[in-house]
Amino acid sequence: MASMLRSWMMLAALVLCLLVCWSSFADAYPPKPESPGSNGSPAEWAKYHAAVRHYVNLITRQRYGKRSTPEQKVAWLLFGGDSSQDTEPSSDYSDQW
Repeated sequence: MASMLRSWMMLAALVLCLLVCWSSFADAYPPKPESPGSNGSPAEWAKYHAAVRHYVNLITRQRYGKRSTPEQKVAWLLFGGDSSQDTEPSSDYSDQW
């Protein structure tokens, strides 16, 4: 009985860890702009097209600089940022959305 309870607890902990990891990946991209619909005014459509253009530029922009290895990414996810290494990606566009 105790081993059965322990296996369920391990499964629940694994599922919880996976959910936490997946939620951190969900915030990686900005949300897609909402379409004003078929009844939108020309000003709303112009604003929408500007937002789509900005969204596409964010998604497809070149990323220059040092790339972290998979081991560094896992260590960052498990143990947090290390002040001696600059492996955390910086977001230049975080305040625009």
